[in-house]
This record gives sequence, C-alpha cells and structure tokens, in this order.
Amino acid sequence: MRAVIVPSVRRALPVWIGAGIVGGVIFGGTGMAPRDLTQLALRTPGVALGLGLAWLLLFVPVARLLVRDDATRFLRSLPSPMWPPRSIAATALVVLQVPWLMLWLVGEGGLGGALVIAFTPIIAVLARVRTKPPRDVPVWRGPITALLGVYLRALRRRASDALLRAVGLALLAGGAAGLFVRNNALAPTDASVLATSVIAVVLVPGWAGALLPLVEAHGQARWLASSLGASDHVRVGVLGAAIGIVYVGAMVIAVVTASIVVRDLATAGVLVPIGVGTAIGLAMVVTRGAVWAEASQTPAAKVVLASIVASALAVVLLGWLGALGVVALATFGWVTVPRAVSDSSELGGAT
Repeated sequence: MRAVIVPSVRRALPVWIGAGIVGGVIFGGTGMAPRDLTQLALRTPGVALGLGLAWLLLFVPVARLLVRDDATRFLRSLPSPMWPPRSIAATALVVLQVPWLMLWLVGEGGLGGALVIAFTPIIAVLARVRTKPPRDVPVWRGPITALLGVYLRALRRRASDALLRAVGLALLAGGAAGLFVRNNALAPTDASVLATSVIAVVLVPGWAGALLPLVEAHGQARWLASSLGASDHVRVGVLGAAIGIVYVGAMVIAVVTASIVVRDLATAGVLVPIGVGTAIGLAMVVTRGAVWAEASQTPAAKVVLASIVASALAVVLLGWLGALGVVALATFGWVTVPRAVSDSSELGGAT
C-alpha cells in the first residue's frame, strides 16, 4: 500500500483535478447529463474513440505504477503469497479510475461499470509496455542547441508520463471548450476568448507536471552553460523556449479539438491565433516562475503555484480585455523575463 498505492494516488490527483474541472464545465446545471455523453459515445464511434483515447492518455501513466509494480520487487523474494499485493493492485487499477468510473456508472449503471472493467485490461496491457531509452550520442552545435537538447531530453526521459497526461487533458480541454462555445451561440472573437480561458484552466495540471523536470534540468545544466560560455540571458531564453514548446504543443492539440467540436471555420480561424498567443504569453510568465522555483527549497510546490497564477492571470486579462488580453499577457510576460534573468544571475553567484 505504501510503496505502490500511495504514489499511484499522488500521480492520479492531477487527472482527477483536470477531469473534475471538465466535468464542472460539461455537466453543470445548464449542461448535459452524464447519460447524454455515455449514450452519445455508445451510438457514435468517433465520440467513443475520442473519449477512450483521452482516458488512455490520462490513466496509463497511473496504471504503470500499479501494473509494473517495480517498487515492491523485494516482496517477491520473501516467503509470502503474492496474491494479496496483486489483488490490491488490481482493485486499485479500477478504483483509481474515479472520474471514468463515475461517468459510466451514473450514465449507464451496471452496464457502464461492466464497460469500465472490460476496458481496464487494455489499459493494463499498454501500461506494461516499456520503451527503450535513447542510446544515440547527441551532436549539438553551439550553446543554444546544446541547452535546448538537454531540456528536451529531460522531458523525454523524466516527464514522459506528464506529457501523456498533458495530451489527454488537452483533448478533454478542447472538447469541453468546444461544447461550451457551441452551446452559447457567441461571436467568433468572444467564442475564441471563452474557449481559450477554459483551456487555460483545464491544462494547468498537465502543464505543471512537465515543468518540474525542466526546472531541475535548468539547475543541473548550469555547469554546461558556464563551460560553453552561455550567458544567463541565453540560459533563461532557452528555458523559456522549452517551456514554450510544452505550452504551445498542448494548446494546439486543445485548439484543434475545440475547432472540430465547434464546426465553425470563422471561430476556428480566430481561436487558433488567440489560443497560441495565450500559450506563448503563459510560457513567458511561467519562465519567471520556473527560475523562482529553482531557487526554492520546495520547487515542486512553486512550479504548481506559478502555473496556477499564470493561468489565472490569463483568464482575468482575457475576460477583461477580450482578444487584446493576449497582447497584455505577452507584454506582461516580456517584462518579467529580465527579472528572471536577474534572479538566475543572483542564484548563480550564490552557488
């Protein structure tokens, strides 16, 4: 329980939070009922495929801890039966799917519960798949490409589960934003602002999970930057570029999903620049928070706080200024970058 279940619950918390936000948007007092969505999934293969894929991306990282059971290998060498820990893990594999389980139980009752149980072995099989780590020798030309390569490899090696979760949340965020916009009959600009605000809130758990490895790599690569003659401006700029790749990538997935749900070319044409512009502005603001987190004794908490504050700022500016809120957010982010460079220089001197 301590070695496997507790870490699995911690990894599942961002999934529950993201799904809870989406559920609050979709299943609100004036929204659809759970049965509406489950019936739509049962009758429309495309909806079923989209929902199933989103949940696979969200829950497979949690299932890996339960299925692989790497944390309790020592138990297999002890003279004790193996069925108790395996039964606990199997039970947790179903119970930790709380949002998915509740959706189908409320929507379809016993049939929904049976469908969740039948879907669980697919999750378990995918969770057992192990990918081989990259063995190629990187060839980098110059300090900028070298640092960017370090950050991207940190994401691939230490944040693969977080990236999968971010993709799953992006699909959910885009679907929720698209439904929210389509059912309110708004003008393209207003609809795009509203959809971007919804996406910015839902994606917070996905973005935050990928930021901590970048913060750690930023601190560990300080010696490499010094040996390459890279200034603090270059280090912070490359960190911001890596954060921008994460933020813009997830936003693009969400925006494309929302555009498919909305089915309006005019709204999609406005949503893309507003969504991508917001992601770029968020990345600049979060870069300041990432440097702040690097100097902290609790970087994980600071990274999460920075993600929440940045998304909240984006929602406030978009709600206050509309489409011009994207410009205001980008301006605010651009102003905070020099401060991030200053903080990084002070941290380097202290080190």
